[in-house]
Order: sequence, then structure tokens, then C-alpha cells
Amino acid sequence: MTDRDNSGIPGREISGPIRRYNLAWHLVRVFLPLITRLRARKGKEDAQRLDERFGLYHHRPDLPENPLWLHAVSVGESMAALALIRALAKAGDRGPYLVTTNTVTAAERIQTASRSISDAEITHLYQPLDHPQFVDRFLAATQPRAAIFLESDFWPNLITRATQRQIPVFFVSSQMSDSAFAGWQRRAALAGEVFKTPHQVMTVDKLQADRFAALGTPQAAIKTGGSLKLPAAEPVIDPSLVQQITSAASGRKILLAASTHKGEEDVVLAAAAKLGAGWMCLLAPRHPHRGREIAARAKAAGVSCARRADGSDPQPAHSLYIVDTLGEMDSLFAVADAVFLGGSLVPRGGHNPIEPVAAGLPVISGPHIFKNQAEFDALAARGLLRSVTDADSLAAAAIAATSDAAAARRLSASARKFAAEAGKRPELAARSILKVIKAAKRDR
Repeated sequence: MTDRDNSGIPGREISGPIRRYNLAWHLVRVFLPLITRLRARKGKEDAQRLDERFGLYHHRPDLPENPLWLHAVSVGESMAALALIRALAKAGDRGPYLVTTNTVTAAERIQTASRSISDAEITHLYQPLDHPQFVDRFLAATQPRAAIFLESDFWPNLITRATQRQIPVFFVSSQMSDSAFAGWQRRAALAGEVFKTPHQVMTVDKLQADRFAALGTPQAAIKTGGSLKLPAAEPVIDPSLVQQITSAASGRKILLAASTHKGEEDVVLAAAAKLGAGWMCLLAPRHPHRGREIAARAKAAGVSCARRADGSDPQPAHSLYIVDTLGEMDSLFAVADAVFLGGSLVPRGGHNPIEPVAAGLPVISGPHIFKNQAEFDALAARGLLRSVTDADSLAAAAIAATSDAAAARRLSASARKFAAEAGKRPELAARSILKVIKAAKRDR
């Protein structure tokens, strides 16, 4: 290997832990094209943009010049990235902005949502695989002026090689699960190289701050700023969809099961059956391509349903409407009387509870909420969270959330207030980031 292979910067060596990490990438290098093609066949990669995974951009003449780069994993982190971009632009940063993601769904969401941010130039790329050669290509092609890693996706080469190019690195809205933290502890030498790197780490809570300190982040670089997984400043509501659902409900109460995963829909269907004729259920799977599968399970269970993705409108005869499309959750929150937030009855870690709370809806959730633990804990302290484990408790929670109209109004007001307070977080994070970038530029 040459010095450039080792570090991305001529004449600069890298540490033993990173060298060993890169050995694994060199060993699997020959298989990566096949792996990405197989993933593309399953819909997990964009077949037209696989080169971006290898740091190749001959098909992208639109690359921004010296962007502020934000790395997100999937949909939730992408929404956090967009919220931060809005705040950065409002704070005076002129962009341009580059957002990298891992998932196809996140790419679609970025490209759709970015059109609504008129004062910021936003470009999307898929994250390069963390092979040192691909990372070097990416950094050379984009030359970012700062790197912001959102949530919990910490790639050793992306992080350390950015630092070697004197690019300020930030971890924002940062957290890691119990298992991820334990995994980094088992790789203490590698963790030390990665987590000593950032100029600033903004964690979601004190527990997470302690974890980053334990992995090697200097205490002076750590601050607590809360999660940036926040809803858009202005909800995007489709009046025609709202009217269709309201008409189909015909006075029935509406239970929304939002962002569900495999293993949760059967529980939702059973809960809907227990709720009976006075309720209509909306089911929005986290991955819309599963809509057909869910409809088949519903029909096998004798449930009258329709799917939005096949062009069917909800009707009064339907007890279930499957909304297997993207970008319509705000409309669903607008019509729901009670909401169950998926990814929590199965060990997915739970999804962002701020979105339903911003719509004035207390949250019903399963026990698996580790990805957003701090947020859920704050909601529980305010009486805005009901925990369930099965169909019986889900049905009971939906009834309890709607049986007392006066109590429901009080909780709705409390939910909106909590969301408004959380909405200030991106502005505070943006100011802190820009201050550090300015200082880093001055110190070079």
C-alpha cells in the first residue's frame, strides 16, 4: 500500500486499528459489486446509481462545490438532516448542502422534501461503502467543508479520513443502542480512533453523552441537544385524502397504525377486530412495498380493506385502509383519533414519536423504543405515552385515549406544546455547528 492508500492524504499514516479494519474491506472488495447488484434486485439499492456506492460520479455532473455534508441513514435521519439544513440556512449559511443516505426510501424522501426548501441548494448521493478507496474518491469529488453525521451511523473511514483532510466533523442528534455501545466497547481500539475524532458531539440525552465519553470523545466536545428527528415545520396535508377518509369513516373513530413492521400488522388487525364496528383502522407500513402482503393477510382474516397504492379509495364498508404510499403521514395524523407507532412491538427500537405529537396525538407504543428512548421517556413523564404489548392492550389503549373528550383535549394541547419546544433544537444545533466551523477555519 502507498501512503495515500493508508490515509487518503499523501505522506500520512493511519493507526493499527484502522489498518486492520481496512484489511477486512480489502478482502471483500471483489465481492462488493455482486452484493450491491443482488441488493438492487431486492429493491434495497438503486440499480441506476450503484456507482455512487463505489465513489464514482461520472453520471453526476451536478455535484455541489464545497458543500456542507450531512450523512443520514434512512428516512428518520433524513428528516433530521432537512430540519438542520433549514436551520443552517436561517442562521445565515449559504450552502450548498450534500445529503448522503443508505436507503432508497430515504433518497426518495430527500429528493421530494428538498424541493420545498427554496432557500437551500440540496444534492443527494448514496453513501459510499466504507472501503478506503471509495471514501477517498467521495471526499475528492465532493470536497466538503464540514461533515455532520446524524444519529448513529459511524463509519470509521468516512469519519477519520474526513478529519485527515482537515474537514470539521460533527456527530449531531447522536445516540447508540445498548447493543451498539457494547459492540464498540468490544472494539475499544477502533472505537478510540473513531470517537476521539469529532470537533463536537451533540447527544440526545445525558446517558448518550456518557457513552460517547466512555468511547473516547473528549468531554469538552460533548453537549446534549436532544433528537433532531422532528416533523416538517409545516405539515403537508392532502385535503382530498382527508376528505376521502373522513367520508369513509362515517362517524367512526379512527385508529392509525403508523410505520408498522412485519410481525405487527397481525396485532393491529386483531386489535381492530376487538374495537368493533365503531372504529376504522388506517395502516401505513414503514415499507410501502409490503402493502400487497398486508392486504392478503387482512383478507385472509376476513377484514374488508382497500389499498391506496392500487388506486382504491376508502369506502364506508371498509374497516381497514392500507396507505402503502410515501409522503402522506401528515394527512393520516390529521384524521386519526388515536395512533399506534410501529417498530415497537418488534425489536426495531421504535420510530420518531414527535411527528404524531406535533399533530396533537398522544402515542401508543410497544415496549421496544430504544432508538428514541429519551423522547419516549419525556412523553411518558407528561402522560403522553401508553405502552402496549398485544392486541388486547392496544385496543384498550385506543379506547382510553378517546373515551374522555375533555382529557383528550388537554393531552392534545400538551402534545403540541412539547413538539413546539422540541422544534427549537435544530436552530440551537445550527448555531453551535456554524460557530465551530468558523473557529476551525480560523485555526487552520
